[in-house]
Amino acid sequence: MSKDYSLPTVGGMFGASDHDRFLVDSAEASFDDFFPITIRQTTRHLYETGVDALAAILKDCHRTPEPLTLWTADNFCRESLDRLSLKLNGRIHFRFYQRVEELVEIPPTDVLLYLHFNRYNSASFDFIRHLKQTTGVTVIEDFVQAPLDISRFCGDYALNSLRKFSSLDIAVAYHRSTIAIPPLTTNYRLLRKAAERARSEFLQNPSEEREQLFLQLGQESDEALCVPEIAPAHPDEIARGTSFDFHSVLQCRKANHQFLAQRFQNEFPEIEILPGEYMYFMITTNDRDRYRKHLFTKRIFPVIHWADSQSEVSKSILSFHIDQRYSAKELERVIDEVTEIHSTLAAP
Repeated sequence: MSKDYSLPTVGGMFGASDHDRFLVDSAEASFDDFFPITIRQTTRHLYETGVDALAAILKDCHRTPEPLTLWTADNFCRESLDRLSLKLNGRIHFRFYQRVEELVEIPPTDVLLYLHFNRYNSASFDFIRHLKQTTGVTVIEDFVQAPLDISRFCGDYALNSLRKFSSLDIAVAYHRSTIAIPPLTTNYRLLRKAAERARSEFLQNPSEEREQLFLQLGQESDEALCVPEIAPAHPDEIARGTSFDFHSVLQCRKANHQFLAQRFQNEFPEIEILPGEYMYFMITTNDRDRYRKHLFTKRIFPVIHWADSQSEVSKSILSFHIDQRYSAKELERVIDEVTEIHSTLAAP
């Protein structure tokens, strides 16, 4: 089935103009509301990506020449871990857990990267506190999929990324020491901005050629992330971030998540909805790949978290974009297309 370029896209990367309509003057900016300069004994630092932020934190908490052991969830992105190893000169070993109960005997010399998957789970507060008291392990909390909740961390360090929340190439990290990092303008950022412009041009005048260009640039920008340096956030990105209306965007995302959750509960009760709030609307189904294939032909682009993780959990999860670009009109299209493929699958 060929794509219908007359249909607007839902999902995929942000375009060049998607972010700017949420820029406000300094009196209404809310960056510090969500990302305070200091939290307990840590200080806010800004990096280009979440992997840059994590590498800087690990350099802060592990200052010996011996390789460190990092524990992380089994469904964590392996490509990100490869980039992390590159930035740490290979001085890192990885261990994976499927359930947090497996962490009760983690050695105090290791480091735990605790993943908040698609939301902040308030139950994690007591678990992390108890784990630290009983094991003495260093805990880094990963808020990449709950970026606006980072100030609630109770471990030793925390990080997030705003790249897929708002097209801001900013990752916020909380650590204790300042890591000496020279200014760096990466090919990633330049390619990413070129891809955003190409996507905007495609949306204004759709064609297969323009679509292939922005997809190619997006892929090239992702490939350009594989560099050994730790990249700080670019001053232009920081200026955009500190002029962004996070409050309005958060409310829009929450409303969109609630809209889809209610419609799925009413119309597709057999499809399991995973916990979420404002990052993605996630479902799990054994027919995940058939839903995704159909939706792609209708220019709806849900994603898989994380396809390269080799986790059984990742084989059935589909994540729908609910971000601030979309209104009920776009989400109704999602419901219509899910209904179509759902009916096909249910037919005898």
